[in-house]
Amino acid sequence: MPYQEKLIMHRALAFAAQAHHGQMRKGTDVPYIMHPFETAQILTKAGCSDEVIIAGLLHDTLEDTDTGTNEISAAFGLKVLGLVLSASEDKNKSWEERKQHTIDYLKSQAGQDEMLLACADKLANLRSIRTEMSKDADGSIWQRFKRGKDKQKWYYKELIEALSPLKGYDMYDELIWFYDEVFGDKSE
Repeated sequence: MPYQEKLIMHRALAFAAQAHHGQMRKGTDVPYIMHPFETAQILTKAGCSDEVIIAGLLHDTLEDTDTGTNEISAAFGLKVLGLVLSASEDKNKSWEERKQHTIDYLKSQAGQDEMLLACADKLANLRSIRTEMSKDADGSIWQRFKRGKDKQKWYYKELIEALSPLKGYDMYDELIWFYDEVFGDKSE
């Protein structure tokens, strides 16, 4: 019986893999599921609860797939759904509006679990960008994004400030390190 509760992690991974089936990371041949899986690994290493880790696996399903809120709440509960919603952007808004909303939310409303989820997500993104940069001699990586390097730099710098309550977490320190690696800027 005690191992039955761990099946939820397996179900969450299968759910995310099915939802993201056929998707690839921007401009690569890397299956998209690698991103939510890496996000969940970061959260696991930080000692987060199963619900936060599951939200890490599912954090892009509402935003980037046909998955609905009812599917997530029925399969994984309202807490997981709330966390996934906190990490989801409204694709009907402009890039600037979406990113500013995320920053404002993290600064004024997000709790610890929401901040940990956001930090793990953004760290996984920066790791991926840094890996791709090492293969990209001409700097064309920034053409993959809706906004170029300068806007991305602004966004990640603001995220680091918004996530500053996580100082002391390895993932936060690593986020700063990768920011410096990717953008060549030393954060305070």
